Amino acid sequence: MGRQVKLKLWSRIAYVDLVHEMAERLARSARFSKEGALNIGLAVREAVINAIKHGNGNDASKKVEVAFEQNANVFRVRVMDEGHGFDWEHTRDPRDPENIFRSSGRGIFFMKHFVDHVDFQRRRGHGTEVILEKRLETASRAGRGANDTRRRKS
Repeated sequence: MGRQVKLKLWSRIAYVDLVHEMAERLARSARFSKEGALNIGLAVREAVINAIKHGNGNDASKKVEVAFEQNANVFRVRVMDEGHGFDWEHTRDPRDPENIFRSSGRGIFFMKHFVDHVDFQRRRGHGTEVILEKRLETASRAGRGANDTRRRKS
C-alpha cells in the first residue's frame, strides 16, 4: 500500500511555488536525494505552469488538481487541468536554433529530463492529465558514484 496527497487549487501562478515546495518535501520524504527531489519539484512546477497557462488558459475560475502518489516502486505525480487541454505532440524542440530565444516551450523538455517517465492523457470531457514518474530505486542509489561497483547481497 502506498500513500497519496491531493491538492486542488485555483489556476493562479501564485500557487506554483507552494506546489513546487510540496513536491520537493514529499520527494525528500520518499528518500530521494536533495538533487533528485529538486528535479521532481522542477518537473511538477513545469507541469502546473502548463496546466494553468495552456490547459486552463489562465482562467482563475478553473482549477488544477495535483495528486502525489508513492508506492513501493514509484513516486508519481498527476497534474490535471479543467481546460481544453493542449497539444503536447506538436511542441517545438527548444534546442532547435530557431527556438533558442523563445520565452516558452521548454516545460515539456525539462519534465522529460527531470523524471523517468512523462505521459499525457486527455481527460474524459475536458482537460489534460500529465503523469510524472520517478523510480524509487533511483533514490536508493543517489549517494553512489558512477564508478561504484558495490553489489547488493541476495
